[in-house]
Amino acid sequence: MSTQPTVLHVDDDRSVLDLSSERANDAAVTWLTASDPADGLTTLTDRDVDCLVSDSIRTDGGTPFVVRAADVDPDLPVVLFTAADRESIPGATHHVATRHVEKETGDAFATLLDHVAAVVPMPGDARVDDPDTTNGSGIAPRPERRAAGPDRSGAWVPIERYEWRDESTDLATTIVTAVEEYTGRDASAPPLYESIDAEMLEALLSRPDGDSRSGIQVRFFFADQELAVTSEGLILLRTETGGE
Repeated sequence: MSTQPTVLHVDDDRSVLDLSSERANDAAVTWLTASDPADGLTTLTDRDVDCLVSDSIRTDGGTPFVVRAADVDPDLPVVLFTAADRESIPGATHHVATRHVEKETGDAFATLLDHVAAVVPMPGDARVDDPDTTNGSGIAPRPERRAAGPDRSGAWVPIERYEWRDESTDLATTIVTAVEEYTGRDASAPPLYESIDAEMLEALLSRPDGDSRSGIQVRFFFADQELAVTSEGLILLRTETGGE
C-alpha cells in the first residue's frame, strides 16, 4: 500500500461524488471518483486502490457493482454508501461490503470518512488529536497489528467502529477484539466488566431504536489502555507517551 492511501468512490450521482471529494480534501488520502461502473472497474484494474466506497449500483449486466469489484480485488475493503437501508440491499452486496453508511443519516459524509478511516491504515501523521474532533475533516488511521507495538505519541487513534444496529455482535466483544488487534495482547483478563458496564455504555450512547445519539463521548481505562467510545460508535485508544 502507498504511503498515502487511495480511496475510490463510485456513484452514479455526480453531485454526491463532488461532495465526498470536497469533504475528503483535508484528509491524508487520495480520493478518486467514478460515476459509471465500467469506469470504476477500469480504475480498480489500473490503480492501486486501498478502499472502495460505492452506492448500491449495478453494472450493465445487472450484477451489483461491488460484486464485480470483488472479482477484481477480493481483499478490497468496501464501504457501501447508499440511500437504501440494509433490508432492501441484496444479500450478495452485503456479503461483499465491509461496512454500510446511509446517505440520509445525520452528517453522512463525516460518518463515511470515519468508516473509511476504520478499514484503511492511514499515514502516521494523520491521527485524531482528540475524539471530540473526529468529524471527517481530519481522517484518522486504524492501525494494523504491529510487532513493535502501537505508537506511543499520546495521540487518540480510532481502532474500530461499532454499528449500533448490528445485532451480529455486542459492544463489549467489539471493544475487547479491537484492543487485542491493535495492541497484539490478550485483553480478556481482567474482563471488560471490571472497567465499565458495556450494556449501560450502549444505553447511554445510543437510542432505544438503535440510532446513535449526538456529541457524547465516554472515556475509561481497560487492559492498561485509555479508551474512548463516542455516540457515533467510534472506539478510540490513546497511545502511550514516552519511550519504550
